[in-house]
Amino acid sequence: MKRRLHGPSLYYASDKNVFDALNQHKVDTQTIMGLFERRNIVVSKKTPRENLAAYFARQIHDYQDHKDIAARLGIAPRRERITSMDVNGNVDKDHLQVAVEQLKEELEKSGEVVQVARDGGKVSLTIQYSTVDYKVSEFAQRQERDGTIELIKTEDGYTVRNTHNEYLNDVTEELISKLEKASDTKLSKVTVSLFDVPSARLRSKFFHELAFKLPGYQQSDVTAVYVFKAKPDALDSDEGGDENGDTVDAETHVERVHLRGQGVTRSEILNELLDKDDYYITKIAWGAREIAGAGHDYDIEAAFTNPKDCTGFSFILSGVYPLEDGKLASRRRPPFKYEIDEISLVVETKARELVTQLREEFKKISVGDGDAN
Repeated sequence: MKRRLHGPSLYYASDKNVFDALNQHKVDTQTIMGLFERRNIVVSKKTPRENLAAYFARQIHDYQDHKDIAARLGIAPRRERITSMDVNGNVDKDHLQVAVEQLKEELEKSGEVVQVARDGGKVSLTIQYSTVDYKVSEFAQRQERDGTIELIKTEDGYTVRNTHNEYLNDVTEELISKLEKASDTKLSKVTVSLFDVPSARLRSKFFHELAFKLPGYQQSDVTAVYVFKAKPDALDSDEGGDENGDTVDAETHVERVHLRGQGVTRSEILNELLDKDDYYITKIAWGAREIAGAGHDYDIEAAFTNPKDCTGFSFILSGVYPLEDGKLASRRRPPFKYEIDEISLVVETKARELVTQLREEFKKISVGDGDAN
């Protein structure tokens, strides 16, 4: 598949790049000594780092040198959000196998590593790829990352769940396109979106209901809320100046407000913002305590990537406070895969249910306003 261009390639690291990199604290003394040892040069631990960096920077550097330095300076990838959609249509296992194999072949030709696993009605693709970020230092620009795409069989087709970033979203769309060609069927994609529900109150209600009425879980605390208000259209040019032609400062506009703490939904600041027209919640983080089962407390975060249109819904299970000896642990641990799957399913199901409910509610409001006029 066609790869997105990120910008000019970094063909080599200059002597200044190497000197600056070796003087960073992330590059330990052992790494520097290893670089010299490969050249049959013995250095003393007492030699100042700056002197070693200056001497090494004047040498000829090869791929292995750059790889060793970059390994120390690279940015550790964080676990990313999850997004999903329902892909409905007449698709069987053979069609899916053809599409997956075609995608795997294309990705591997472009240098990616793809692993495919099947477990009953679920097919999982684990993709190892690299990204380039020219905003960071030279040796940290290339980052090795991995993401997943899961296709879970449903009555109407498949639920497609993937790591939420631009690259994996594009790969997922490519997979669905190949699935359409293999099955010779037009597939319908159903996503969680409130684009057609412009009511600020109903958009806030979506996140409130998601956090407080998640089936099988009791909301323990809301720890963060992001509130958004779209910037109004620019004033006409004839309204932006006085009689002398001097410009007047535009009206102050607070577009985003981020509240973090304990019991955020009970905050007077938040309630005052939501009482005003056009302010609504676009992101929320909360704790969900299991009603049955082990009784663990799960930290969940859900958001719309595009806050203005409320599209690009994604979520993440940030961590788990396990119940130990009748008490919740004070330290949070990373979630297990089965916990991520369970939370993903319940959040997806509730989010789709709420979208349908809020669309119907908005239609009734719209009809009522029309009658009143």
